[in-house]
Amino acid sequence: MSSVFDKIRRLHDQVAKGSTTELDDRARACRATKEAVLDAKSLVEAVRVQLAEGWHGGAGESALASLADFKKNRDDQAQDLEESAKSFEVIRDALAKAQGDARSHLADAESLQKKLDDVWNDLSHGKGNIVFAWAQDKAIKARALVVFADLERIILGYDAILLAEGLKLRNKTGQVWELAGSGKRNLAEIAAIMLREIPGFAELVKNDPRLKAALLTGNWELLLQNREIAQKIYDYLGFKYVAGGDYYTTGEHSVQSFLGWHDLYDKLEKLIGANLDATGDDGDNMEFTDPKTGRQYRLELWKGGYGFGGAFGGEVGFYTREPGSSDPSGYFNAAQGDDQIKVTQTIYNKTTDEVYFTNDGQGADGGDKKHFWNLAIRTDPNVDPSQLAQRATIEVRDTGLRDQLYNEMTRWAAAHPDQHLTVTKTTDIPPALSYTWEK
Repeated sequence: MSSVFDKIRRLHDQVAKGSTTELDDRARACRATKEAVLDAKSLVEAVRVQLAEGWHGGAGESALASLADFKKNRDDQAQDLEESAKSFEVIRDALAKAQGDARSHLADAESLQKKLDDVWNDLSHGKGNIVFAWAQDKAIKARALVVFADLERIILGYDAILLAEGLKLRNKTGQVWELAGSGKRNLAEIAAIMLREIPGFAELVKNDPRLKAALLTGNWELLLQNREIAQKIYDYLGFKYVAGGDYYTTGEHSVQSFLGWHDLYDKLEKLIGANLDATGDDGDNMEFTDPKTGRQYRLELWKGGYGFGGAFGGEVGFYTREPGSSDPSGYFNAAQGDDQIKVTQTIYNKTTDEVYFTNDGQGADGGDKKHFWNLAIRTDPNVDPSQLAQRATIEVRDTGLRDQLYNEMTRWAAAHPDQHLTVTKTTDIPPALSYTWEK
């Protein structure tokens, strides 16, 4: 069996393999590419302005619209590159700290091993006695075990940051894939890292009686007041508190973005303490296929109670499925890139019209407020979920996608008059629609 000192060395060697220089290079490469993208955008924009002065009607206006689309695409790409650079820097800083801590712990371990060797060398030369030597052996190895446990905790913390930032990088578009060199972590890896956090959570709860009571009663607000717990929940599940609106939402880097959506998930809602109205309850979903690309889209709406009656809120989710996909029937990916939607969702009382809160895109990465999932949940056991209604504005990338979404929503509303869903086209610039849902 390996000694504790060998295990410490292996952990040190594991984290020492990482290259902060390489991560720095990737961050700089992202920003260099970002500048090149912005330069290209500026050149094309200058051409567009000149052409716009004398180019009107028909093909000319179509070409100008294409140039405007190019400009927007480059803006989005530049934003992705900047956010990717920041993720690489977060990983770089976490790696540098982990490597520094690992070196310090290795030095402590080597000092302890030298003391242990000295004890047994002294005994072999007739100094001391066997009882004293065994006592010293146990004491030194116990201290080494503490060093080992602390080093494990440090590396686990680095793993958590790597996972969270890696999930963010996975969702970026443009040049980021080539620069990042990042592959998707499979579900088993995510589950393994999350399971490894359980002892740490247990230790936090054990040391704070308030947290134990909060866990037993489902008091998430109290749990999230602990910074360590709040950060880990955000890193893995993406949930965070929006103080201005007094609700919880979720970021784009969450595990949910990796898992996508499957019809089975709605069937599990009772197990997680949810009692929701859902637009796919009877198997008739809001789905349509883009005739140009063959890509399939699904819009899902939810509203109702969460947390076994301790909370309420709503969700708007947008998902995609590629043509010819080999994924199981009923499975969709979280919308990414230009397919993402900008949603302003309001939850209110359908009898009194009292507005509880509005999520205007909080949780989205960056400043565009585009997401695949607008979620807002407030902890309050005194609100009747059956009285909840939802209204929202959905902004999409172009009028073609907006019109397809509008047609499918109105079809679904006509097929389900008991749902009291009303849909209206609002603006073409930006392409948007709005709805009220008062089942």
